[in-house]
Amino acid sequence: MMLLLLRLHGGDNMMTMLVILLSLLLCLCASAYQATTIPPLIDVPTFSLSTTSGGDDEASSSSTTMNILTYASPVAIKPHRMWSISLYKGTLSHENFAKEKRGILQLLRPEHALCKGDDDGDAQGNLIRVLGGSSGRDVDKKASCENLGFPWEPLKCDGETTDHADWPQVLPHCVYYLKLELVGEMIDCGSHEVALCRVVEMVSEDDSINAADELDYISTRTLRDMDIISEFGRIKDVE
Repeated sequence: MMLLLLRLHGGDNMMTMLVILLSLLLCLCASAYQATTIPPLIDVPTFSLSTTSGGDDEASSSSTTMNILTYASPVAIKPHRMWSISLYKGTLSHENFAKEKRGILQLLRPEHALCKGDDDGDAQGNLIRVLGGSSGRDVDKKASCENLGFPWEPLKCDGETTDHADWPQVLPHCVYYLKLELVGEMIDCGSHEVALCRVVEMVSEDDSINAADELDYISTRTLRDMDIISEFGRIKDVE
Protein backbone atom coordinates (compact mmCIF):
# COMPACT_ATOMS: atom_id res chain seq x y z
CA MET A 1 0.00 0.00 0.00
CA MET A 2 2.83 2.39 0.86
CA LEU A 3 4.51 1.57 -2.48
CA LEU A 4 1.28 2.41 -4.27
CA LEU A 5 1.02 5.73 -2.45
CA LEU A 6 4.60 6.59 -3.33
CA ARG A 7 3.97 5.86 -6.99
CA LEU A 8 0.84 7.99 -6.96
CA HIS A 9 2.68 10.77 -5.20
CA GLY A 10 5.14 10.92 -8.08
CA GLY A 11 2.33 11.30 -10.62
CA ASP A 12 -0.58 13.60 -11.19
CA ASN A 13 -3.44 11.37 -10.03
CA MET A 14 -4.07 13.21 -6.74
CA MET A 15 -7.78 12.33 -6.74
CA THR A 16 -7.01 8.61 -6.66
CA MET A 17 -4.59 9.19 -3.82
CA LEU A 18 -7.24 11.04 -1.83
CA VAL A 19 -9.75 8.21 -2.38
CA ILE A 20 -7.24 5.66 -1.10
CA LEU A 21 -6.42 7.77 1.95
CA LEU A 22 -10.13 8.19 2.70
CA SER A 23 -10.62 4.42 2.41
CA LEU A 24 -7.80 3.85 4.88
CA LEU A 25 -9.36 6.28 7.33
CA LEU A 26 -12.73 4.56 7.04
CA CYS A 27 -11.09 1.19 7.72
CA LEU A 28 -9.43 2.59 10.83
CA CYS A 29 -12.72 4.01 12.08
CA ALA A 30 -14.53 0.74 11.46
CA SER A 31 -11.95 -1.20 13.43
CA ALA A 32 -12.54 1.12 16.45
CA TYR A 33 -15.93 -0.52 17.20
CA GLN A 34 -15.87 -3.34 19.71
CA ALA A 35 -18.21 -5.36 21.89
CA THR A 36 -18.73 -4.06 25.44
CA THR A 37 -20.49 -5.09 28.64
CA ILE A 38 -20.91 -1.46 29.76
CA PRO A 39 -24.50 -0.23 29.31
CA PRO A 40 -25.13 3.25 27.87
CA LEU A 41 -25.26 5.97 30.50
CA ILE A 42 -28.56 7.69 29.68
CA ASP A 43 -30.52 10.54 31.23
CA VAL A 44 -34.14 9.75 32.12
CA PRO A 45 -36.85 11.25 34.36
CA THR A 46 -36.96 10.13 37.98
CA PHE A 47 -40.27 8.79 39.27
CA SER A 48 -41.57 7.36 42.51
CA LEU A 49 -44.19 4.61 42.33
CA SER A 50 -46.70 4.65 45.18
CA THR A 51 -48.49 1.36 45.88
CA THR A 52 -50.62 -0.15 48.62
CA SER A 53 -51.18 -3.64 49.96
CA GLY A 54 -54.94 -3.10 49.74
CA GLY A 55 -57.84 -2.84 52.16
CA ASP A 56 -60.30 -0.04 52.91
CA ASP A 57 -59.47 3.65 52.56
CA GLU A 58 -57.85 3.97 55.98
CA ALA A 59 -55.93 0.73 55.61
CA SER A 60 -54.72 1.75 52.13
CA SER A 61 -53.30 4.97 53.54
CA SER A 62 -51.45 3.17 56.32
CA SER A 63 -50.13 0.42 53.98
CA THR A 64 -48.81 2.77 51.29
CA THR A 65 -45.19 2.34 50.28
CA MET A 66 -43.07 4.17 47.73
CA ASN A 67 -39.89 3.54 45.80
CA ILE A 68 -37.73 5.22 43.18
CA LEU A 69 -38.41 4.12 39.60
CA THR A 70 -36.63 5.18 36.41
CA TYR A 71 -37.72 2.40 34.04
CA ALA A 72 -40.95 4.08 32.91
CA SER A 73 -42.11 5.20 29.49
CA PRO A 74 -45.28 6.01 27.52
CA VAL A 75 -45.94 3.37 24.85
CA ALA A 76 -49.34 4.30 23.30
CA ILE A 77 -51.94 7.08 23.24
CA LYS A 78 -55.00 5.51 21.54
CA PRO A 79 -57.50 4.07 22.22
CA HIS A 80 -56.10 4.33 25.76
CA ARG A 81 -53.01 6.11 27.01
CA MET A 82 -50.57 3.36 27.99
CA TRP A 83 -47.32 3.32 29.94
CA SER A 84 -44.80 0.61 30.71
CA ILE A 85 -43.01 0.38 34.06
CA SER A 86 -40.40 -2.09 35.25
CA LEU A 87 -40.30 -3.26 38.87
CA TYR A 88 -37.40 -4.95 40.62
CA LYS A 89 -38.41 -8.37 41.93
CA GLY A 90 -38.55 -8.99 45.66
CA THR A 91 -39.40 -5.43 46.65
CA LEU A 92 -42.51 -4.41 48.56
CA SER A 93 -43.52 -2.15 45.67
CA HIS A 94 -43.34 -5.10 43.26
CA GLU A 95 -45.34 -7.27 45.66
CA ASN A 96 -48.03 -4.61 46.13
CA PHE A 97 -48.36 -3.81 42.43
CA ALA A 98 -48.55 -7.48 41.46
CA LYS A 99 -51.29 -8.00 44.05
CA GLU A 100 -53.39 -4.83 43.63
CA LYS A 101 -52.56 -4.23 39.94
CA ARG A 102 -52.54 -0.46 40.39
CA GLY A 103 -50.36 2.37 41.62
CA ILE A 104 -49.60 6.07 41.22
CA LEU A 105 -46.53 7.11 39.27
CA GLN A 106 -45.13 10.41 40.58
CA LEU A 107 -42.75 12.57 38.54
CA LEU A 108 -40.35 14.16 41.03
CA ARG A 109 -39.17 17.76 41.11
CA PRO A 110 -35.64 18.98 41.95
CA GLU A 111 -36.91 19.97 45.42
CA HIS A 112 -37.47 16.30 46.19
CA ALA A 113 -33.73 15.72 45.80
CA LEU A 114 -32.78 18.89 47.67
CA CYS A 115 -35.43 18.34 50.37
CA LYS A 116 -37.84 21.23 50.84
CA GLY A 117 -36.57 24.04 53.01
CA ASP A 118 -33.03 22.66 53.05
CA ASP A 119 -30.55 25.53 52.71
CA ASP A 120 -27.29 24.07 54.00
CA GLY A 121 -27.34 20.86 51.94
CA ASP A 122 -27.21 18.51 54.94
CA ALA A 123 -30.41 16.76 53.85
CA GLN A 124 -29.59 16.74 50.14
CA GLY A 125 -30.56 13.42 48.61
CA ASN A 126 -32.05 11.99 51.80
CA LEU A 127 -35.57 11.66 50.39
CA ILE A 128 -34.23 9.80 47.35
CA ARG A 129 -32.16 7.55 49.62
CA VAL A 130 -35.17 6.76 51.82
CA LEU A 131 -37.40 5.88 48.87
CA GLY A 132 -34.82 4.13 46.70
CA GLY A 133 -32.19 2.86 49.11
CA SER A 134 -34.27 1.15 51.78
CA SER A 135 -37.13 -1.33 52.02
CA GLY A 136 -40.58 -0.55 53.36
CA ARG A 137 -40.30 -3.82 55.25
CA ASP A 138 -37.45 -2.44 57.34
CA VAL A 139 -37.99 1.33 57.39
CA ASP A 140 -41.00 3.53 58.11
CA LYS A 141 -40.75 5.49 54.88
CA LYS A 142 -43.84 7.55 55.65
CA ALA A 143 -42.37 8.88 58.91
CA SER A 144 -38.98 9.47 57.29
CA CYS A 145 -40.52 11.47 54.43
CA GLU A 146 -42.56 13.53 56.88
CA ASN A 147 -39.41 14.35 58.86
CA LEU A 148 -37.85 15.59 55.62
CA GLY A 149 -40.79 17.90 54.90
CA PHE A 150 -42.79 15.67 52.55
CA PRO A 151 -45.77 14.21 54.46
CA TRP A 152 -47.74 11.65 52.46
CA GLU A 153 -51.28 12.66 51.56
CA PRO A 154 -54.28 11.42 49.56
CA LEU A 155 -54.32 12.51 45.93
CA LYS A 156 -57.32 14.79 45.45
CA CYS A 157 -57.99 17.24 42.66
CA ASP A 158 -60.68 19.37 41.06
CA GLY A 159 -62.57 17.58 38.32
CA GLU A 160 -61.46 14.18 39.59
CA THR A 161 -63.00 11.34 37.59
CA THR A 162 -62.00 8.46 39.88
CA ASP A 163 -62.62 7.76 43.54
CA HIS A 164 -59.42 8.21 45.58
CA ALA A 165 -60.47 5.33 47.86
CA ASP A 166 -58.24 2.25 47.57
CA TRP A 167 -55.52 4.30 45.90
CA PRO A 168 -52.25 4.87 47.77
CA GLN A 169 -51.13 8.18 49.20
CA VAL A 170 -48.64 10.38 47.35
CA LEU A 171 -45.78 12.80 47.89
CA PRO A 172 -46.71 16.49 47.76
CA HIS A 173 -45.59 18.86 44.98
CA CYS A 174 -44.82 16.33 42.24
CA VAL A 175 -44.88 17.56 38.64
CA TYR A 176 -47.35 14.90 37.54
CA TYR A 177 -49.28 12.03 39.04
CA LEU A 178 -50.33 9.16 36.77
CA LYS A 179 -52.88 6.70 38.12
CA LEU A 180 -51.96 3.37 36.53
CA GLU A 181 -53.80 0.06 36.28
CA LEU A 182 -52.17 -3.14 35.04
CA VAL A 183 -53.35 -4.51 31.70
CA GLY A 184 -52.85 -8.24 31.26
CA GLU A 185 -50.07 -10.07 33.07
CA MET A 186 -46.69 -8.78 34.13
CA ILE A 187 -43.81 -9.83 31.88
CA ASP A 188 -40.91 -11.66 33.52
CA CYS A 189 -37.62 -10.09 32.38
CA GLY A 190 -35.26 -11.69 34.87
CA SER A 191 -34.29 -9.22 37.58
CA HIS A 192 -37.41 -7.13 36.82
CA GLU A 193 -40.98 -7.61 35.76
CA VAL A 194 -42.48 -5.24 33.20
CA ALA A 195 -46.05 -4.04 33.54
CA LEU A 196 -48.09 -2.54 30.72
CA CYS A 197 -50.52 -0.09 32.31
CA ARG A 198 -53.50 1.98 31.30
CA VAL A 199 -53.44 5.56 32.50
CA VAL A 200 -56.67 5.95 34.48
CA GLU A 201 -56.11 9.62 35.26
CA MET A 202 -53.41 12.30 34.99
CA VAL A 203 -53.13 14.92 37.71
CA SER A 204 -50.93 18.03 37.83
CA GLU A 205 -50.39 20.58 40.59
CA ASP A 206 -50.08 23.35 37.99
CA ASP A 207 -53.46 24.02 36.35
CA SER A 208 -51.80 26.13 33.65
CA ILE A 209 -49.57 23.36 32.33
CA ASN A 210 -49.83 22.43 28.67
CA ALA A 211 -48.25 19.91 26.32
CA ALA A 212 -45.62 22.39 25.10
CA ASP A 213 -44.28 23.24 28.56
CA GLU A 214 -40.82 22.11 29.62
CA LEU A 215 -41.43 20.21 32.84
CA ASP A 216 -39.32 21.01 35.89
CA TYR A 217 -38.51 17.42 36.83
CA ILE A 218 -35.41 15.79 38.22
CA SER A 219 -33.43 13.43 36.01
CA THR A 220 -30.92 10.66 36.62
CA ARG A 221 -28.10 12.84 35.28
CA THR A 222 -28.88 15.43 37.96
CA LEU A 223 -28.89 12.74 40.64
CA ARG A 224 -25.50 11.51 39.39
CA ASP A 225 -24.13 15.07 39.41
CA MET A 226 -25.41 15.48 42.97
CA ASP A 227 -23.60 12.22 43.90
CA ILE A 228 -26.89 10.63 45.02
CA ILE A 229 -26.79 7.71 42.59
CA SER A 230 -23.93 5.91 40.89
CA GLU A 231 -23.35 5.51 37.16
CA PHE A 232 -25.14 2.15 37.51
CA GLY A 233 -28.24 3.83 38.94
CA ARG A 234 -27.77 2.60 42.50
CA ILE A 235 -28.23 4.76 45.56
CA LYS A 236 -24.83 5.83 46.94
CA ASP A 237 -24.05 5.73 50.64
CA VAL A 238 -23.34 8.99 52.42
CA GLU A 239 -19.62 9.26 53.05
